[in-house]
Amino acid sequence: MKLLKNILRWANLVLVLATLLAYLAPWVNPAKAWHFTFMGLAYPMLLFGNVFFAIFWGLRRDRYALFSIGCILAGLGYFGGFFNLGFPESSTNTSSEIKVLTYNIATLGGYSWSKPEKKATLGANFEGFSKGIEAPDVFCVQEGKGEKLVELIKKTFTYQYHFQDKNTIIFSKFPIQDKGALSFENTSNSCIWADLKTPKGIVRVYNTHLQSNKLGQTADKIATKGKINDKETWSDIRFVLRRYKSAVAIRANQAQKVATHIAKSPYPIILCGDLNDPPVSYVYKLLSKNLQDSFCEKGSGFGSTFAGNLPFLRIDYVMPSRQFKVMKHKVLGTKLSDHYPVQVSLRWVLNPPFSNDWIWVFIEKKPATSGLLPDKIKYGKIIALKI
Repeated sequence: MKLLKNILRWANLVLVLATLLAYLAPWVNPAKAWHFTFMGLAYPMLLFGNVFFAIFWGLRRDRYALFSIGCILAGLGYFGGFFNLGFPESSTNTSSEIKVLTYNIATLGGYSWSKPEKKATLGANFEGFSKGIEAPDVFCVQEGKGEKLVELIKKTFTYQYHFQDKNTIIFSKFPIQDKGALSFENTSNSCIWADLKTPKGIVRVYNTHLQSNKLGQTADKIATKGKINDKETWSDIRFVLRRYKSAVAIRANQAQKVATHIAKSPYPIILCGDLNDPPVSYVYKLLSKNLQDSFCEKGSGFGSTFAGNLPFLRIDYVMPSRQFKVMKHKVLGTKLSDHYPVQVSLRWVLNPPFSNDWIWVFIEKKPATSGLLPDKIKYGKIIALKI
């Protein structure tokens, strides 16, 4: 009995150390040290482990409970990105709202090149999906491969406007005033942007699909059939770690490009897409700066967006800037892909100017040199300045 107790104590200490390393993931560039990002990926399971030990030792009135309790409290700021109890809001002013849908559709089961019978089934499934949701004003699609799939989406939701680069697409009911793509070399992943002229003003929408891990079949094999004493299992684990190490470094560089481009935007932002990284990560911290996470605002429950065998994985996001209020966030349970679609309702809270003579600026604090900005500016707020 004493031996078992000592084993559990050491297991608890190792768990606490692993969790503390996970907390460092947002602060360490994975291009330099990828191990922290891997620990951040495991944050939900590490959290559950600490909760277990806190309860286990607590019931025995053992002071070892303090280790896990302290560890949980130290990372409390990350908890909201994993679990939330938000409540949707309704609005009668629909002209001020933008309904956004982001979905890694994974080619819709190969719709564009499927045989007629399968194509008809896939098309009917997608049409059924469209009838069960609020029609989105903006639909950001990742892995939307093939002209026939593009036509299916345009026809189903009656979109007049769309912009595509590689397999990343923005569909819109609003006119596209300007558009562009960020260059990601030697990959099918991409990031595109479009300036949409809405009734309340121009908004720049980014649709981002960062470097994929490409671990699906191997990771599923380990999760469902892996045995701890099997050499093949350990070979698969080494393969997964090598792939993951390469992918997280590429994602960090891609995310830096996107963040730099966002910082130069003259318009309010809605960032959508599949980031392939969870909230406890360097990529998430980099891209969410000065933006809201719709799940953290109005999401409810665990918010998982990955439909594979890895549980509690949230890698698909909608991140609006502060000119918007998040009214609703919902992860839809549709299984047309290995991701779940995310639908968000946003409401303008500031009326932006249409003129190019105005820009939106976030002034974090008063500059050291006086006279650079008007005296009446409220620091820590987003404001419009005439240029």
